[in-house]
Amino acid sequence: MAINFLNTVDLNFNQLRKAAIEGLAANPAAGVLGQIYYDTAVSALKICTTAQVIGGANAVWTEVGATSGVEKITIGNANVNAGGVNTGLVRTPISGTGEIVLTPAIYGGAANVGMVPTGGAANKYLDGTGAWIDVTTGDIESVNAATAANLLGINITTPLGPNPTVGLDIVGRDVLGGTPATGDQLLIYDLDTTKNKKVTVGNLVGGFETTYTIDVPAGTTNVNLKGSDGTDDPITISGFTGQTVMSRISASELRVALTPSVVVANNLTLTNGSLTQQAGTAANSLTTGLDMNTSKLIDVGAGTIATDGVNLGQVEALVAGIGLFKGGYNATTGLTVNLGAGNGSLDGTANIALDQGDFFVVTVKGGAFYTLTLEVGDMIYANQAITANSNPGIGVYTVVIQDANIAGAGASDAATEKGVAGFDSANFTVSANGWVQLKEEVLSGRMRKIALTSGTDSGGQTTFNVNLATLFGANPTPVAADCIATVKETTSSLIVYPIVTGNGTGSLDFKFIPTVSDSTYTAIISIV
Repeated sequence: MAINFLNTVDLNFNQLRKAAIEGLAANPAAGVLGQIYYDTAVSALKICTTAQVIGGANAVWTEVGATSGVEKITIGNANVNAGGVNTGLVRTPISGTGEIVLTPAIYGGAANVGMVPTGGAANKYLDGTGAWIDVTTGDIESVNAATAANLLGINITTPLGPNPTVGLDIVGRDVLGGTPATGDQLLIYDLDTTKNKKVTVGNLVGGFETTYTIDVPAGTTNVNLKGSDGTDDPITISGFTGQTVMSRISASELRVALTPSVVVANNLTLTNGSLTQQAGTAANSLTTGLDMNTSKLIDVGAGTIATDGVNLGQVEALVAGIGLFKGGYNATTGLTVNLGAGNGSLDGTANIALDQGDFFVVTVKGGAFYTLTLEVGDMIYANQAITANSNPGIGVYTVVIQDANIAGAGASDAATEKGVAGFDSANFTVSANGWVQLKEEVLSGRMRKIALTSGTDSGGQTTFNVNLATLFGANPTPVAADCIATVKETTSSLIVYPIVTGNGTGSLDFKFIPTVSDSTYTAIISIV
């Protein structure tokens, strides 16, 4: 069902997006000037140019653009003038609306003019600039060999056309193009192949000798390699003073001598081995952090000064008896939530062990803690050491109620989480439990419903006046500027949109176009 607008809609220069015009299969009988619809039978937009006469003729609908502009242009076939020569587009001026037909002429031959410029004849073609160009025809009948120095080497066989054969002739030639080969290039005529070869001196050297490069660092004493006679010669690889030295002892042995102090420039990696330090008094010195990569430090001695590391036993001894934050507590299940495998209850025969001062924060509200109702944010402290499975009483705990909730909402008093908030007593009631309700008189005193009657018709418009003092009472009389009105069709409850304006300070006027009957619509008026 469509929404009824019972007065003019002003978009205030805003866009109407993705809107579709009403589609009808035929001209409606009723219509007002300027009304439009889309004729689905002929796929055209139509406008009412003559309104319907009451008790008389139907409205007149005209296709949009049919009398004001060109809607269609058609290009027809050739048109030949009376002289027998094609003339291109019809030269008689054409005007009108609706459909316009333009009939061009088709170019007809050498002597005719039309859609191409004059000057056409046999053996001519029209290029892109509009000029007529002569067409040359025939075959290549002969070619000549070049004699210039920079073209030497060209050989032509079968000089008579149309298909001469041209090849590169280098037999007996030491230069090509009159210029000697450059860049150590050689030109080779190979009798065994059909292709000539061009190589460089570097190409030839690479084919007959092998080159090896040995990088010898500064300070190396000597490098001995196997001799040309095939015998094994001694080889010694030595480093700088104080570094590792490797020496060849025999054909199958290299000996590595480690210096007393080994310096590793980058990383030292031990695979399937361990690093052991012999007994001594000197301390290991590290200049950067020691990354254990999730491994443990084992057999750590007890620290003695402030900068020493400590072992687990020292830590446990130092923090014994100091209360710690142990995590969250689910007051619905009665279990802790952040202790992993150590999670458990705080009460009953299966309680977990706690030290004095250990505490939890309630993360889920509920009444599982000794039937005491706790809310999110409340805190539970152990006021003494508690042994596991000791079934402690509630007295060993101290509960701190935070009351940090702002407010709650629910279907009933018992089902609503209460909080900290304040309310206007003129409009709300609050019970001892914090249950807040809006006073009935607030609702009934600030909203009214009234059927629109006693309308006045004028100029095709019906106006209904509602006196606010009569509707709400005069203690005090509501101000029209403080009222909001919604209008609905009485029988269907469909919301409609007439114009609603203040009539003075104490009345509202409801204006409908076209005219409507009394009690057809109902207004709901609120005071804000």
